[in-house]
Amino acid sequence: MKREDFLLVLASSVEGITWGADTVIMALYLKSLGLNPLTIGGILGSAIIVNTLLSLLWSVLGDAYGRKKFVYISRGIGGLSFLLLLITPYAYLFANQGFGLIASIIAEKSGDLDKAMAYRSSLNILFSVIGSLLPTALNFKGIIIVDGIVTFLSLLLLIPVKENYKGTSRVTLKISSFKILGKLSTEAIIGLGAGVLLPMLSLWFNLRFHATASSLSPIYAISEITLALSTLLSPILASTLGRIRAIVITHLAAIVLLFIMPFSSSILIAGVIYIMRNALMNSTGPLMNSLVFKIVKEEERSRVNSLLQVLDAIPRSLGPNLTGYLFYIGNLNIPFLITATLYLVATILFYNFFKDIKI
Repeated sequence: MKREDFLLVLASSVEGITWGADTVIMALYLKSLGLNPLTIGGILGSAIIVNTLLSLLWSVLGDAYGRKKFVYISRGIGGLSFLLLLITPYAYLFANQGFGLIASIIAEKSGDLDKAMAYRSSLNILFSVIGSLLPTALNFKGIIIVDGIVTFLSLLLLIPVKENYKGTSRVTLKISSFKILGKLSTEAIIGLGAGVLLPMLSLWFNLRFHATASSLSPIYAISEITLALSTLLSPILASTLGRIRAIVITHLAAIVLLFIMPFSSSILIAGVIYIMRNALMNSTGPLMNSLVFKIVKEEERSRVNSLLQVLDAIPRSLGPNLTGYLFYIGNLNIPFLITATLYLVATILFYNFFKDIKI
């Protein structure tokens, strides 16, 4: 891998540390501040939509004027927001934004996009293992400081990278790939399903099994290690089964496990099911990413990528509010069944839309 390609992959992957850590601690950190599940769900849901809309703004400007400068702006705001989270929980609304820009630069410079996306996803997951293990060594505030430092570090890695794409000098949301975007709108259903469950999952473990952040840390770490290894196999799955069939088959297996998980009798069983489900559902993520970049024009990649994030994020932002209410009234199982049903609908639609594509 060329030096610039490596720096890009590393810069877009190192923030897996913040993802891995925040998946474990964020809902629990907000609970430690005295917030109830309704308020926690509101903050986590609002953060999704706010950060996604900001990412869309940066992507529109990046397609028009070049992407690298807007990576600096967006992630600079993100790093500062993590540090402000020590003062106010509402700073989390601005902590995660602008990730699609780096992916577009990778698509511009990479000679083998499938491999680059697989390496990016796998490395991101390995870093998320580190993040998942942080609660065993640091308290909530220490982890949040690490989040801010890592975000600023990702910017330093981009300094030696030369961006070739100069932009169109036109600020517009208009895209010619609208029909493709429509077919990819199944992401909205996936987003709603993910939003219902995933941001509040650590809180579910806490309410169901009285789990703490440190006891959940090994489960999330093992889950990320397993996902990293399975992600590296995604190009092999694509060449063996075909890109679309590989995505669909792994998703269907994950959905079955999701239906089963809420009926687990112990945290060990629930943890094993979670690890298997996470690997199956997300291992073909690089195939989906490269599919989007292959079928979309270069000058529209950031916008399409961010619009897909919007389609995912708007319904995803509603999910934590629903789950917060369900947890508040003591119903811990329904979110799993809602998510599994939505994933199943999205997977069937995706297969029908793309089963004949040859990429």
